Amino acid sequence: MYKRQDDNGGKAPTPEKWVKQIVFRAEWDESWTTTITYDSENRVKKIDGLRNDSYEFTYNGNSLTVKGSDRTYTCKLNSDGYVTEVTENDFDKDETYYYRMEYKNGYLQRVEQRYSYNESRIRVSECTWRDGNLVEYTAKDYNEDDTEIETAKISYSKTATPINIDLLYFSGYVPVDVYPLDLLGFCGRQSAKLPNKADIIYSGESESESDDFGVYTLNDDGTVARIDCGSVSYELIY
Repeated sequence: MYKRQDDNGGKAPTPEKWVKQIVFRAEWDESWTTTITYDSENRVKKIDGLRNDSYEFTYNGNSLTVKGSDRTYTCKLNSDGYVTEVTENDFDKDETYYYRMEYKNGYLQRVEQRYSYNESRIRVSECTWRDGNLVEYTAKDYNEDDTEIETAKISYSKTATPINIDLLYFSGYVPVDVYPLDLLGFCGRQSAKLPNKADIIYSGESESESDDFGVYTLNDDGTVARIDCGSVSYELIY
């Protein structure tokens, strides 16, 4: 992400508040360490070891290209450094996806996904923000025979020092799935507080499913040091 002034008068995280490593551990003896490298302008340059894959980031004005082992993202950036258009080439599936993002004051409002720029929609997500927090998103999946709707209502706990990693990513409940761009903060401003629970309602069902996100451990400066999610944990190193 670009280093920028925040819209509410605060400042974007300094390099000391930018995550340099993510350590994942699971009870079933799976683990990996992700290392994030930044360039001289504090933009993500490379990410190694993210679920055993690596991605390289190349900037050219308001354009960004992200290359992984099995996919490439070609992106357009706005003045805040957020992606507004993304073309994803998935080599394993031999498919191309197109995403278009809309923002208001830096907050993600709407995401539209298609198989390509001119083809029909696959998925549309719309977001609701309150007091600087993403409190709800509705995702509509357009299938051949019907439309499936997923609504996620997200609740929060305490406020933490802002970092450049979107913590909502670790819950799996995100309105846009352009991995790893969503993790690294390229999809808009993050919620002001720590997400701790999601209530999910699927179309055709009357009752919601609840999912707790885990327990946060903070450093002395208020940044998140660790997230314990039952059988798995994430440690953040700055």
